[in-house]
Amino acid sequence: MTARFAHAACEPYVAEQPRWASASFRPHRDGLQQCPVSEEVYGAVIGAWLSARAGEAPAVASLSLGRAVDFPWLSQAIADAALASPDWAERARRARPGHRAALAAPILRSTALRERLALPFSGSAYEVRDVAYEKVLFGKASEHATHVPAGQGDVLVPFDAMLWLRLVPRGSRAGAANTDVHGAPSLAPRDVQR
Repeated sequence: MTARFAHAACEPYVAEQPRWASASFRPHRDGLQQCPVSEEVYGAVIGAWLSARAGEAPAVASLSLGRAVDFPWLSQAIADAALASPDWAERARRARPGHRAALAAPILRSTALRERLALPFSGSAYEVRDVAYEKVLFGKASEHATHVPAGQGDVLVPFDAMLWLRLVPRGSRAGAANTDVHGAPSLAPRDVQR
């Protein structure tokens, strides 16, 4: 599947691995070429993939997105949500390097993030149950966030992780979303009001 892309040479698509009931979002057919994926392209590629799947196609239980930094809008939203989280700067400062990923958990597992990533699945045979992640990377807010309060440029924020969407058939009991008990800030698109 391809869609119009800001980088003319980039050809994003979804590759299925039926043996493992999974699929992977690929920003380009050449894995060595850097191709940032806009939110619009993400939605178009997922939508085209879902529309093209035949009714008898094997079920898919997960969709690997790869690295969040390949989706600049997503990477920035994660960093912004961390900065907006209550007492983030202090908690990030006190966290030991091996324990920082736990700080990012409420952001990466938030209902707001799941809902934003699930938008292209609306009306399809699948819904996004939750977001799984690993290998969370942190960097300075001044380099990764879009809304940096004065004096917080050096605060460490999550900006990258390996991400997977866990999929379930629409309407199944397994599709009940996890609730966000951590009160993570909204990751809604800028033009959507909550």
